[in-house]
Amino acid sequence: MADDTAVLSYASGRTWIVADISHSRLIVAEAGARRLALFGETDAEAGRLARLLDRYDDADGVMAAAHDLAGSFHILYTDGRSLYVQGSASGLRQVFYARQEDTRAYVVSDSVELLARLAGSTPRIEMAAWGLAHPGIGYGLTEGTYWTGVRRLPADQRLRVTGDRTERATWWTPPPSDLSIREGAPRLRAALDDAVAVRIATADGLSADLSGGMDSTSLCFLMAEQGAPFQSFVEQTIDPNHDDARWAAIAAKQIGRDLTVLHPEDVPAPYDGLWDPAEGLVQSVPYGLGEPYTLIRNRTRKIAMSRIFAATGATVHIGGFGGDELFTVTPSYFSDLYAAHPLKAVRGIRDLARLRRWPLPSVLRALARQQSYVGWFEEQLRGLHLPRPDTVGPTVNWGPRLGVPPWSTAAGVEAIRSLAHAGDSGRTPQAPTRSVHTCIAGQRAGGQRLGPLRALMQQQGVLLSLPYMDDKVLEAALTISREQAQPGRGFKPALKAAMRVDASKTALSRSTKGEFSMSVHRGLARNRKALLGLFEDSLLAEHGLVDIDRLRSSVRDAMRPEYETNALELTVAAEAWMRAVAERTAHPRSTASGAPDARPAGPLTNGRLTNGRLAFPC
Repeated sequence: MADDTAVLSYASGRTWIVADISHSRLIVAEAGARRLALFGETDAEAGRLARLLDRYDDADGVMAAAHDLAGSFHILYTDGRSLYVQGSASGLRQVFYARQEDTRAYVVSDSVELLARLAGSTPRIEMAAWGLAHPGIGYGLTEGTYWTGVRRLPADQRLRVTGDRTERATWWTPPPSDLSIREGAPRLRAALDDAVAVRIATADGLSADLSGGMDSTSLCFLMAEQGAPFQSFVEQTIDPNHDDARWAAIAAKQIGRDLTVLHPEDVPAPYDGLWDPAEGLVQSVPYGLGEPYTLIRNRTRKIAMSRIFAATGATVHIGGFGGDELFTVTPSYFSDLYAAHPLKAVRGIRDLARLRRWPLPSVLRALARQQSYVGWFEEQLRGLHLPRPDTVGPTVNWGPRLGVPPWSTAAGVEAIRSLAHAGDSGRTPQAPTRSVHTCIAGQRAGGQRLGPLRALMQQQGVLLSLPYMDDKVLEAALTISREQAQPGRGFKPALKAAMRVDASKTALSRSTKGEFSMSVHRGLARNRKALLGLFEDSLLAEHGLVDIDRLRSSVRDAMRPEYETNALELTVAAEAWMRAVAERTAHPRSTASGAPDARPAGPLTNGRLTNGRLAFPC
């Protein structure tokens, strides 16, 4: 094993954990046959875990106490008879499990690709259709993955493995949202301070996004207040009205840290470097095979940016992902309110409806429907094939309207419906109320989508660290009353209160967000020929999931609607994933028996784990 691979054993000497510790900490304590380990971003030491083992003698108690620690990590526990593992409630630390092909024993990991290799899995092409749904099928609606036999553990559940049996139990539920902003803001600030402190204490070098927006700017203020040295970065786009760099400069001056502005000519544009006529799918940095890279338009860009971050000496890069989901209460809050106080809900949403040009009669009808989660989702499935309306109505339900791209086929739509009704599909919301559900589902869907990005950046030597996706931060934000943070009550009032925004922090007074559509459309235009090349002999079309003529028409169309532009990225991601899988299996390696091995060449290579992965042979 390489120096950055750690192996821990059960008391019997059998392997318990194999982990890549190049960018994550693996902390363990033992008490007889019992063992407790944390893997990820934590400043806890073994002595603290040992005290938890002394204090609690059962899995529930030990793991609940470990979860109270600051940071973002997996929790692993064994009592000598069973293995217990849980990820994070935010969904950033994911857990998957499968049976190993040769021994039929269960293996648990945070890597689908690793498990697919160990389990002898084959790709599930129908999942590519699932991935085309826009704005994305809600989190928790399937436990399936893109590989046969590999299952996803819901973020709020803990897995117990005993011999050849698995059991699951719910370990997390959202806290009640019953604190005023005045009461909740200090708790939120303490959680954010602790989250930032973990990164400062454990990183060899730090860099950070400083977009000038509320989320990233707040984290940079917190790091500066704790005395951390770091280099901040902002992207300048081709849009002359894009003012991120101006606000970032104001923030950098106020916090006293250097700011690097990445100009359009400094890094690749959207969709650059994905396809080459001679090479095909560009894999100078190999694609992960676990699932499509859904943020693919900026893949080459993120590779270049990560290398720039690493060149400053940073090993950890702080990002503000997750802040929008935590601190922006969706209009679905008014549907929750309508159930108990109809008139108050109507009065509350009136100004928002006027701002978003929602006709009041349609708003009233939407509020009065009071659909259940199951009813809402079944309606979405029935309407997947319907054309997208010219205007979007009130978004006061369990999520935005789901749809498929105009180039999806009837077979693709039916594949989505079949997956939604399969045995591993879910029918339970992430929270009892719509507004909390959309917050948690948004965080968990983000954690799922950001997995490939974090792996990609880690390949360049930098860990993408996301304090807003720490469980302690999530819980502190959720305790604040939805009513006090509702739409129309200012821009992210809970975060502003936690940051104690005053005249000395003008950089935190911004209430707008940078918009990147001009850069995306320019990138599509300059890479149109490459994208058409990607879809030449399309595997999605070969499997009957897309109408290739309609898809090519959209690629050529400079005036496509915004939703088609977003759906195109998901389609490019699905096609690239299928091609990467096909290319990897077209050049199979030999197994020990000499037979070709068509399984993915997973992250277990040359006797080491890569990409910060961990595995637990059971």
